[in-house]
Amino acid sequence: MMPTYDECRDEYKHKMGVELGVTYHLLWNECVLLHQQWDEYVEMFGKNQEQFDVMNSVAPGFFKSVQDALWERTLLHLCKFADNRTVGHRKTLSLDTLLAFPASQQVPGLKTLVTNAKGRIKFAQDWRNRHIAHNDLEHARDRPAKPLAPASRNDVKEALKAIGAVLGAVEEHFTGSGLIFNGTGPRWGGTYLLSELRLVSRLRHERDQRIKSGQATEDDLDWQKWH
Repeated sequence: MMPTYDECRDEYKHKMGVELGVTYHLLWNECVLLHQQWDEYVEMFGKNQEQFDVMNSVAPGFFKSVQDALWERTLLHLCKFADNRTVGHRKTLSLDTLLAFPASQQVPGLKTLVTNAKGRIKFAQDWRNRHIAHNDLEHARDRPAKPLAPASRNDVKEALKAIGAVLGAVEEHFTGSGLIFNGTGPRWGGTYLLSELRLVSRLRHERDQRIKSGQATEDDLDWQKWH
């Protein structure tokens, strides 16, 4: 039986101390959510052309909006991990925050791992600062001259890997266990929707073929049902 949210948090508090344990548990959960979000994006938009064909045949404008929203949301979520320990007068939940606790100083190479992860996230920060959260005037005026930082699915993958290395080092030091972020599963959100749309698209195509060949059934001609 899987431990509950509270049971996991209490276990980390016991092994890491209250402050580090609570912060680590919160970051771990943020990383799980980020992986789920990214897996959703990849499953929907990074697998094969056939899925794009289904989306384009059903609702191309809607799915383009979904693609852009998931991409930008992923970059914004990455940026949260690279925030400084404090922003203005507010403390942040970030990788830097892990370094604030005396207990974390026991983790070998943790500061180097945090620095590496923040470097991997710099491309997302450029997108946030000049395109997503703010609209940079120079970039808007002359995009070829002021391009955004290159950003690809591989860049996101490497950033996730670097974040995982930070959390994994803390996990291994205090619990002796490794970290694995599982996929979302076949029925997670958009992927399940796509499978249903694929079925609907096939049924509609078969119906159209029967109508064209003069072999339509009474059900095929029930326009109210099909629309």
